[in-house]
Amino acid sequence: MSGDRARPAVPILTLDGWSGSGKSTLARTLAGLLGWTYLDSGAWYRALAWAVLRAGARPEAEDEVLGALFRIQLSSLPDGRVLVDGFAPGAALRTPEMDRAVSRVADHLRVRAALNELMRASAAQPGTAGLVADGRDAGSVIFPEAQLKVFVEASLDVRAHRRADQRPGQDFATVRALIQERDLRDGARGASAPHPATAGRVLQNDSITVEEAVGRLLAWARETWPEQAAP
Repeated sequence: MSGDRARPAVPILTLDGWSGSGKSTLARTLAGLLGWTYLDSGAWYRALAWAVLRAGARPEAEDEVLGALFRIQLSSLPDGRVLVDGFAPGAALRTPEMDRAVSRVADHLRVRAALNELMRASAAQPGTAGLVADGRDAGSVIFPEAQLKVFVEASLDVRAHRRADQRPGQDFATVRALIQERDLRDGARGASAPHPATAGRVLQNDSITVEEAVGRLLAWARETWPEQAAP
């Protein structure tokens, strides 16, 4: 690790967890309260999967996915939205088709390495006061230099109920099966598999409200950065 990577120029807080754990809602809310940039790493993968399908490439073919990546420009806004050549796909990134495609896209080691570099570069843009990043390996792989790493835990059933509530028309059993399948794929990714950081914190997010969870995160942020994260 380089000296620059070991000493981040701005505060970095990461929230990792399994699919549907609530980390994205918490990260987006926390970033807004702190006035920091929000980076949704999952949205980067979904945006790439969207571009791959639009190009007629196969998500399971690593060379085709890399080819699609190198032909587009991915960027993100401070609110976490990801742009493909300046266009925001929006809700198109959250369909069942995209759920299946993004799992296959994220299986490729070279694709993950390339996206990680793009996300790090995006986070280093001038004017960034601080960064809240969420994902499955945001703290362990993308931003290992983060000063505060939080792992968001929630049971499979709770995660499935949350995801089903977000997507009217999808029944609980189907959503639960999809998440369970995603867990198996994510858990087989070695260092990139979701896991609590050795020196990080764990947030049990099964039975607390968003407000309670954000309150705990804010308290931890203020402990870590007494001046930057002050109310």
